[in-house]
Amino acid sequence: MKKNLPIIVAGLLLLLAISAVIAVKFYPNILAVKPANNVINSTKNTSTGIILFYGNGCPHCAIVEKYLADNKIEDKVAIDKLEVFSNADNAALLGEKAQSCGLNTDNIGVPFVWDGSDGKCYVGDQEVDNFFQQKLNQSNNK
Repeated sequence: MKKNLPIIVAGLLLLLAISAVIAVKFYPNILAVKPANNVINSTKNTSTGIILFYGNGCPHCAIVEKYLADNKIEDKVAIDKLEVFSNADNAALLGEKAQSCGLNTDNIGVPFVWDGSDGKCYVGDQEVDNFFQQKLNQSNNK
């Protein structure tokens, strides 16, 4: 058996190589890196808009999402949503926005809103909900 071991290993490696070539030939995107479905990458100009930073699985973020949905806020207020738990670029932007508000970036949490119109930050579900309620009131008064 020990004599045949190198031949068996070589045969298995050859089989693996052939399988890989076939997989790449018939499924060319098999090695392509795709973003997770839960990551929302913004294409909007976020320099003067409202950015809602959130994290998937965050219970406080779920409270804000429910508030937005129940009150149809997104129908009346333009919001750019950025997921930060699985997107390093979004997390870095969150840090930049928090720093611009003078907040300690070592332990900043979500939900977090940055209002580009006045450069203010809002942290936590209650503050964020209150912020969106004010925006909703402003949009209704127009």
